[in-house]
Amino acid sequence: MNFKNILMLFFTIVSVNLGVAQNLVTNGDFSNYNTNCNDYSFAFTTTSNNCVPNWNSFSGSPSLHGVSSNPHAWMWSGGSTNHYESIQTPIAFETGKCYAVSFKVRTNDRGNQDISDHGTINVRAVNFQNGTILNEQTIFSNTIGTYLGNNWHLVTTTFTPNANYARLLINPLYTGGVKQAEMAIDNIVIEESQSLSVDFHFEDTDANTKDAFCDGETILLNGSASQGEVRYFIDAWRRPTGSTGSFQYVSGLGWTTGQLQTVNLTTLFAGNNVNFEAGYEYEIKVALGNDCIGWLPLTKRFTVLPNVGLDSNFIMNTSCAGNGTITVQVTATNPNAYQWWGLFETPTSIANGGTQIGPIQGGTTVTFSGLSRTKNYYIKHGVWKDSDENCYPWQETRKIIPSSVSWAGYTTDFALSVSSNFNGQVSVNVQADSNPVSVYHGWQVYDVNHNVISGFCCNSDIASFQGLLINTWYYVKHGIWNDCKEWQETRKYFRVQIQESENNIGGFILETKEYPFEPDSAYTKEINELVNSGTIYELYEEYERENSSDDKNTDLSKLEMYPNPVQSGNTLTISGSFNDPIKSIELVELSGKSTSLSFSVQKESIQLEIDSRVSKGMYFVRIIRNSGEVITQQLAIQ
Repeated sequence: MNFKNILMLFFTIVSVNLGVAQNLVTNGDFSNYNTNCNDYSFAFTTTSNNCVPNWNSFSGSPSLHGVSSNPHAWMWSGGSTNHYESIQTPIAFETGKCYAVSFKVRTNDRGNQDISDHGTINVRAVNFQNGTILNEQTIFSNTIGTYLGNNWHLVTTTFTPNANYARLLINPLYTGGVKQAEMAIDNIVIEESQSLSVDFHFEDTDANTKDAFCDGETILLNGSASQGEVRYFIDAWRRPTGSTGSFQYVSGLGWTTGQLQTVNLTTLFAGNNVNFEAGYEYEIKVALGNDCIGWLPLTKRFTVLPNVGLDSNFIMNTSCAGNGTITVQVTATNPNAYQWWGLFETPTSIANGGTQIGPIQGGTTVTFSGLSRTKNYYIKHGVWKDSDENCYPWQETRKIIPSSVSWAGYTTDFALSVSSNFNGQVSVNVQADSNPVSVYHGWQVYDVNHNVISGFCCNSDIASFQGLLINTWYYVKHGIWNDCKEWQETRKYFRVQIQESENNIGGFILETKEYPFEPDSAYTKEINELVNSGTIYELYEEYERENSSDDKNTDLSKLEMYPNPVQSGNTLTISGSFNDPIKSIELVELSGKSTSLSFSVQKESIQLEIDSRVSKGMYFVRIIRNSGEVITQQLAIQ
């Protein structure tokens, strides 16, 4: 198979697979021929020795020229008796259908005195009966002289049969006398044109069919329902909304080659400096055309509505629920619109991005619950509205949820009471005042040098401190917190004295006084970092281990750390009895981070150097003995 045959086969396969119109002419480029023929002639019947498959001679002896570089059919006509050579091939033309016809033609006999330029080229649809033409219709006819020269000329035309025809007949014709006319033809293509239909609609960028758009909204024209077009035409007209007057011309896009699919009217007309403006009704005229039908129009309209801004603001009320978590209730300022509510969590306190928490909600008033002050949240509220008169596009407002929410009846106060004991030591009980919501409690007892004696955490509103000395001042620190509100505390001084009475010998009385404590921002930050990180639980576990230890080598009640507060860069002294060797001493930040300290041990004291680079704040000194016992004392560094 030569290269021309391969190309023809390739284009045939592609045409079938792509669903485009197919050439009804088989071997229309004459590339399929019998190479064993001597004269490459066209036979009169398909059963005879025909050199060119699918083609036959109707009259004369037409032949195949140009073998093998560019095979094409050659014919001549002459005399005054209607003599001509002709070729024919079967094609089923159907009445009323439109066909696109194309071919290449030439005649290269210019200057030959025996050749006439006044003959005609004739392409016809015919029916034969008993070897003669029964009926016919001209597809194309033109003077041969138009195509003189060695160059090929492309001819295109359309043809609509007035009856059914079975054959295609091609021939030159000259009847002017002794001269003759000749022609060459190649690449004959006849395709049935698809029926032409026009339909379209307008839609937005989400493919929603619409005939009313908001000012500034992208307007798409979807013409995918149209069929059979090879080109399309679009222009635009307009009139004020509500007017019954004539539409006025705005702009046109002219003819565009190709099929009408989905086109962006906003972008296309913007290229002509035309914007679709609010307050107007637009009329869009679309016309389609193909090789058989030049103009098939359809007109449709849409309206551009003005935008009206909606109030997306909302009222936000926060409260602390009974379980100690934050509840947020939001109410839209404008109830006459569609409402969209979303809760988002972010790594920092910003109203952008983040992770959506829970489902999107609708309604004028909605509630979000179970939130924690240790996380960052914001609420996003959007509103929009449907209308035939105006556009109410999406508007939104975002608000950050407060990180601290109090409640009515909030208190950190507590009551103290003393338990009777006759062995020189007393127990002091504490009871937190009631809060209407669930809170955590932190209890600590210190001596006047701010050394922690004991502590309890975190779910009990009562505690009991034992092993305290008579006539010695201590103070209790009571802090509460939950997911609504950060750590807040109350401190109270107390001491237990013996009440001497004839009727109540050895009784105890409890003396208390206010502790005028005003925490600075550094302390507040540190204690809340301790709470938020969970380190507070670990520190209280150390208190419990210390109090439950059976090792009596160090009497914590007789341990004294001074000066407290201590200046950074100075020496800290811890006095007491240290029979069990000290393994290590650490300085512990409220965040839980610890740093080893160098120290020297004397018989009754330990000397520690506080580095001048240590920041001021509240710390713990952790003493670890070889026995495994851990002693913890609170230290303030200035």
